[in-house]
Amino acid sequence: MKSPRPRSAGTCGATDLPGSITGFLQQAFSSLGEPFTFEPLTGDASDRCYFRVKPGASGSALLRSFVLMQLARPWSPGELGHELPFVNIARHLAEKGVRVPGVCVDASDQGFVLLEDLGDATLESRVLHCPTAERDGWYRRALRILVRIQREASQPSRCPCVGLSYAFDTETFFRELGFFLQHAVEGLWGRKLSGVVRRELDSRFLGLCREVAAYPHVFTHRDYHSRNLMVCGGELAVLDFQDARLGPVTYDLVSLLRDAYVPLEPAVQRQMVAHYLDLCREAGGIPLPDGDDFRQAFLRTGLQRNLKALGTFAYQAHVMGRQRYLESIPHTLALVRLALDEDPDLAPLARVLETVVDLPLT
Repeated sequence: MKSPRPRSAGTCGATDLPGSITGFLQQAFSSLGEPFTFEPLTGDASDRCYFRVKPGASGSALLRSFVLMQLARPWSPGELGHELPFVNIARHLAEKGVRVPGVCVDASDQGFVLLEDLGDATLESRVLHCPTAERDGWYRRALRILVRIQREASQPSRCPCVGLSYAFDTETFFRELGFFLQHAVEGLWGRKLSGVVRRELDSRFLGLCREVAAYPHVFTHRDYHSRNLMVCGGELAVLDFQDARLGPVTYDLVSLLRDAYVPLEPAVQRQMVAHYLDLCREAGGIPLPDGDDFRQAFLRTGLQRNLKALGTFAYQAHVMGRQRYLESIPHTLALVRLALDEDPDLAPLARVLETVVDLPLT
């Protein structure tokens, strides 16, 4: 769910590193000098590991640093194609003019990908304490990139893009809400669901998921939020796009504006939605629901997305022991409350949800 960031740093010789990493680095840099910095990075909610590596080959171009992505296991071709999705989608987005980290060495068949290092300055870190005008300027940049992704990346590239080969559907959205009930409601919060309540929740959730899945589809990043947008050289670069697919046109917009990590006032959200719609009209070619239908799509997509995020945070904290995810739960619950309050037609779902979730008062 979030971009890698520094955890600790040190200077290591190759003998201090796991053998598989040492072997890969020696293969990637035949003139690798020692010592070199090797810095573990705190990654996202996946099973990947990240490291910052700065070779010590004095006087060479290798003085710049790289990010090493270690996969949970070596990549082998399967139903998603012959390339690691991250590598495939990075090429697709770069071809469409989206700034992404360059792939320096693709050794995914060995379990490694060496990437351009875009630094540690996330959009989150940049906007949390900056003046309002500066914050809004960064969000407008992010919206321009989003419109480019939706318009340009929805079109094929020279090489087939795995992200255009499959899509969000009702079953995927419904499964995510089941995950929320299992790991947030029953797991983290310890609430026992009666058969009656579970059946009503499932029925309401299924209706919500059918609606969200039916909204017009475009190329969707899936985690387009403040921790996956990096500030580098005065521009924004995009990370963590390996799960991209076709999805509702409102999905990435709510990921950005109803983000679990950066609270934006409702008035600011409305201003940014209006700016996004202006950008879409200017760009053309992006399928949008009309008027009130777009507002409803925004609210309902955001509700599904935030409930899904609560399930992820709960799983990471309760099952994986990653307690840092607990800090994002209160704001995400507030976003759920906001969506329910802004859409009167969701009142029946709100009533049953309130019996098992402690939603904040309005």
